[in-house]
Amino acid sequence: MDLLLDIIRLVVSVVIAYVVVFAAALANIVFERRTLAFMQDRHGPNRVGPHGIFQSVADAFKMMGKEDFRPALADPWIFTLAPIMVMIGAVAVQLTMPYTKGFTPADLNVGLIYIVAVTSFTTMAILLGGWASRNKYSLVGALRSAAQMVSYEIPMILALLIVAMVVGSFSLDAVVDAQADYRWIALYMPFTFLLYAIAAIAELNRGPFDLPESESELVSGYGTEYSGMRFGMFFLNEYAGMTIMSMVAVTLFLGGWHGPFEDALVVGGVAIVPLVWFLLKTYVLVFALVWVRLSIPRLQVDQLMAFAWKVLIPLGLLNIALTAAVMLWVPRWRWGLFVVGWVSFFAFVGLLDPILKRRLRKQRERVPVVTS
Repeated sequence: MDLLLDIIRLVVSVVIAYVVVFAAALANIVFERRTLAFMQDRHGPNRVGPHGIFQSVADAFKMMGKEDFRPALADPWIFTLAPIMVMIGAVAVQLTMPYTKGFTPADLNVGLIYIVAVTSFTTMAILLGGWASRNKYSLVGALRSAAQMVSYEIPMILALLIVAMVVGSFSLDAVVDAQADYRWIALYMPFTFLLYAIAAIAELNRGPFDLPESESELVSGYGTEYSGMRFGMFFLNEYAGMTIMSMVAVTLFLGGWHGPFEDALVVGGVAIVPLVWFLLKTYVLVFALVWVRLSIPRLQVDQLMAFAWKVLIPLGLLNIALTAAVMLWVPRWRWGLFVVGWVSFFAFVGLLDPILKRRLRKQRERVPVVTS
């Protein structure tokens, strides 16, 4: 009987994961388009359904009706496998996500390591798609995307290591439990949260880190030769990833499902109100992703890679050393982390722009300006 219940729970969890991926992707497309339109003082989608809320559904049917074209020289099996494989990470991450009090599909004792492992499927899928297309633009776009994602995975992992150090466990349930009573990790370690957020945006290939799809240079990057629903799978993964990465950030830094009135409504041992708090926090971060995309211009590829290797990774290593020192030598180490975290946060935000401008001026002085 226990085995049957475990099987049913697994099936339900997988179904929920797929539903969340596709529903989140369709919702995020409309949400982003409407939000960008509002910020730019223009009309967004407003024809299909009330306030255009069914525009993504119409676009999905349109995409399914398009010809699923494959170049003659492309590898048929790998070309088809890549868009299927790209969805694995988005679905698999949710199988360990503590959605609410009383419902975690699988509480792995290595949940943080699991997240890093399954999200790497996206990098592999993009590489395979670019290589299988037999197109130099697709291949260059795939290599650029892989280089970016691998580079920014390192500061992300460094941030996750700090979370594991503070909590004393790799379990996501343990991370959420450690943030009860509003002891959110982001409140006393904002610099670590900032490092994770920057790396997560780059992992999603979102602006200002959307170099792999920079149309003026690489046509459409690794997706140049894809059409129909095979292109749709890559497209949906990017927008579903906004929700998935936000869910991970909420779980690790913003208290997870914790909030007021946690036990006000419980159905079958599953609390409903904490689920509402979890989704509300998630979509606050999704809104922040849209806002960042609109506000910050796209980086150059050399700036993108230099920012990871020369700025974020050294700061991530320094952050680990400072966190370990505070935890070892400061009696009330949470207050110590609070001071170090906020000082580091304001120092990073305040000094980054002047330092980058100074480096840019020096670089321009070394490069001669040729005039006609």
